[in-house]
Amino acid sequence: MTGFWDSGDVSAAERRQRRMEEARRRVESGENSPPPPPPAAPAAATRSRTTRAPRAATVDPVSVADAQYAVWRSVQHFCLSDSLPDASGKNLDLLIAWSDSIQPFRLRPRIVARLDGDGAWLPVCYAKDGARDPITQAQAERYRDARVEGAGLSGGAQKPLKETDHPESTVAL
Repeated sequence: MTGFWDSGDVSAAERRQRRMEEARRRVESGENSPPPPPPAAPAAATRSRTTRAPRAATVDPVSVADAQYAVWRSVQHFCLSDSLPDASGKNLDLLIAWSDSIQPFRLRPRIVARLDGDGAWLPVCYAKDGARDPITQAQAERYRDARVEGAGLSGGAQKPLKETDHPESTVAL
């Protein structure tokens, strides 16, 4: 025999047996052992949470005393300049709780806006599951601009609203 694989007269079972013996010998002698781990490097400085970028500023819904609020059934509804709100009133929490009753658009986040001194609506929060969900200042301004300028929002995957998708009147709460 000239090598391990020369097997002119050796059966497959004998070859398998020889390979097993060779593997066992290597394991016992340490030839197949993984190399030892490298020496421990000094611990790298861990990132603390304070190094993260600060979160975007959110709108404070109750920053204006005695304000008038209104709720729309979706952001898409709010951004249409001629769209009526579903309900309006001075009690923000009552409006948010009431907004869960808008069934056809329940899966979309409802949006609550405050009437400013110029007669324009400024979004102050989302209404989700009967609770306030914060909105960033940048989003609020983007939605307000879309409503005032009549410009659509990006993401054109939304179907255009039909006339029957809008409320016929606004409920006063």
